[in-house]
Amino acid sequence: MADPKNKAESGNRAESGNTAEPSNMGESGFQLISRLRALTTELRALERELKSGGVSDAATLHDFRHAIDEARMTAWTASELHNARPERQATIASFLAAERIRRFAQMIRDFSIDLEHQDLTWESGGIQSLFDSVAALQSHLERLIRQHRASFRNLKDEQG
Repeated sequence: MADPKNKAESGNRAESGNTAEPSNMGESGFQLISRLRALTTELRALERELKSGGVSDAATLHDFRHAIDEARMTAWTASELHNARPERQATIASFLAAERIRRFAQMIRDFSIDLEHQDLTWESGGIQSLFDSVAALQSHLERLIRQHRASFRNLKDEQG
């Protein structure tokens, strides 16, 4: 007798156009596919619950939104890279870097607001590590900006 869960998973694969079976891919790949299917089902159920009632913890909802956004972007990235023709991969990689910069800038703005409202303190942990990471990032960005300005000046001198 067929296992109803496996039948449902087969139906989901057929609906999505993905009919790969475990024998056609590595075990870890199949496990990831299985987890993605289970998570998709769970997210759809969670969406129905969110639509039917309010969430009393705004901070948890905010964190969930950010986690979902990050997961969505990662899934989109994986999909785009998987489907990209070799000649488009550099363009896509450049776009993805720009998207990471956008998301990081938003996180920095959110973090700054948390600091202003004193939601984060030294006791929050990781502040020194964050400071060190930001200092290293700033150093790299300064070097990148200097290089850009120098190449821009050289180009301007050549044209002028």
